[in-house]
Amino acid sequence: MEILREILNFLSKNILNVTILLMSISFILFFTQKNRNDKKKVEDLFSLYSQKNEHEELKIRKDEQCEKSSEVCFLNGNNQTLKLNKIIKLTNTVKIFIFSYPSKYSHFGLDICKHIKFNLPNREGKIKGKWNDKLDRENDSKEIFRSYTPIYVDKKNKLVHFVIRIYNPDEKYIDGGKMSIQLNKMHNNDNVKIAGPFGLLDYKGNNEFSYLSKSLKNKKHIVMIAGGTGMTPFFRLIKHLLLFDTKETETNHPFITFIYANRNEEEILLKPVFDEYEKRFERFKIVYSVDECIDDSKKVSMNNIGYLNVEILRMYILKYQKLNVQIEKSDTLILMCGPPPMTAFLKKLLNEDIKMENVITV
Repeated sequence: MEILREILNFLSKNILNVTILLMSISFILFFTQKNRNDKKKVEDLFSLYSQKNEHEELKIRKDEQCEKSSEVCFLNGNNQTLKLNKIIKLTNTVKIFIFSYPSKYSHFGLDICKHIKFNLPNREGKIKGKWNDKLDRENDSKEIFRSYTPIYVDKKNKLVHFVIRIYNPDEKYIDGGKMSIQLNKMHNNDNVKIAGPFGLLDYKGNNEFSYLSKSLKNKKHIVMIAGGTGMTPFFRLIKHLLLFDTKETETNHPFITFIYANRNEEEILLKPVFDEYEKRFERFKIVYSVDECIDDSKKVSMNNIGYLNVEILRMYILKYQKLNVQIEKSDTLILMCGPPPMTAFLKKLLNEDIKMENVITV
């Protein structure tokens, strides 16, 4: 009994400290479990994205083409509304936004390489007439539009997945991203207006592309160069080429080199999916390029550290490095998507220094 009295006496004198300790333990356990759950959700999505799925919509058959007068496809040329289903954190600056569309539509209606435009109310910057301390060219507009390409379309459950980078305000960009900060504040069941489809590049299937009415067929080497979230237009294309375009003999399938540039290794998006494709498919080569490598132990897994340059481009474009196969320039198609300064710089190198013939910026 004496020991019990001493314990009770201690607790009564230190009730506040004990309460704080118990609350701290509870919070730690809660966030530890939450992080585990979030990690499991992301891993499940990676598995979903990397596999062939009969419910995934990649290409609309000719007999199912969308018409404005029909209700076959959700994207039929009219303005539409997507409803937010959930948001899943991918990195500190990137999230997966999953939206739903009405069940009455049999298809979403977005072909490979096409994109849609999100439409939200305009916002005023912290400095009137400016956004991020620069002249706001959208200042007089009531609404703003931004283009996004989904990485996964689930036609059974009517869900569309987008990878979107959130540009939060900081010392350099005092207002942040005008569209992304609004998307980041959305809650489940909130709506966003959209329009589409848009895009000049069209993948018709069976290694045939169309760009500005020009047909590009049977290229032996398809090189995609992306920066950051610029990989999204290529994600469904890569998946289709590897998992769904299987009617022809294996020798007719093109080699695919994906040059993926990011600021550092922590910003490489969907890396487990690309790594799996690299292991599974002899004709797929992933090339990781980072401006800097934060973790020295990861340097060995990067193909290039520093900005992309003409030497790196020559190495991975003129030859399919994985099998050491030389490729003619006329048999190579180059597709690029990323920040405009990056794509403009690379296009100049490709056209003027390497003299490539088929270079398209998406």
